[in-house]
Amino acid sequence: EFDKDFASRNVFESLINRLNALLIKLQGAKILHDYDNYQAALVDYAYTNFMAGTGAEGYETKVGELKQFFMKTAAKVNSTDPN
Repeated sequence: EFDKDFASRNVFESLINRLNALLIKLQGAKILHDYDNYQAALVDYAYTNFMAGTGAEGYETKVGELKQFFMKTAAKVNSTDPN
């Protein structure tokens, strides 16, 4: 009985390891897609800003709507800096 239980446990452990490996691969693929989408969004925002600067119709509105996603933050000041 012990040998059967141990063999069964090894099968489950093998399945768990395969599933974990699949999970890691899926998470990596998701991160790559997130990065690609972020880069495309940056390009679109830059183009939208350029077109708004030329006075093209409709781009000012789009810049206003997108600006909330591309807010610039102030640089952090190190509180331990003696200067």
